[in-house]
Amino acid sequence: MTGTNVDYYCAAFDADGKRIYSAICDFDPTKDKNADKVQALKAKAQEAVSDAVTVEIITADDFAEYLGGKVRGSDGKPVEYIPPEPTEAEKKTAKINEIKTKYNAQLDAMITARVKAAMLGADTSKIDSQYKNTLANMAAEIKNA
Repeated sequence: MTGTNVDYYCAAFDADGKRIYSAICDFDPTKDKNADKVQALKAKAQEAVSDAVTVEIITADDFAEYLGGKVRGSDGKPVEYIPPEPTEAEKKTAKINEIKTKYNAQLDAMITARVKAAMLGADTSKIDSQYKNTLANMAAEIKNA
């Protein structure tokens, strides 16, 4: 038994097996006399989350596992969540963000240096040239990502 005074919950799951709704089941769903209550509780869950693929009564132990990050497996029991492999677009976006992060600190430092040089009336052509080269390098890396 888990650290709760509830024995059963009504839970709804999406297509990926993630719990998207839950409500306390304050009666014993295993007794025949409560069949109408079970159906009413499930109907309430289905109304609350129209995208639910599965609505069922679960034990408090299973509920605790779902709270711990598990998802509903094909057998109806909690299983560890295994994230899907990232798509090619997601991989490319991650690579581009990594490249931008690599260059942003340098570019920010050059902008600060240029502002200071301009305020002092100094020549900014070297900083401008370095900034353009760094931007070009970043763009080339992004293009090849």
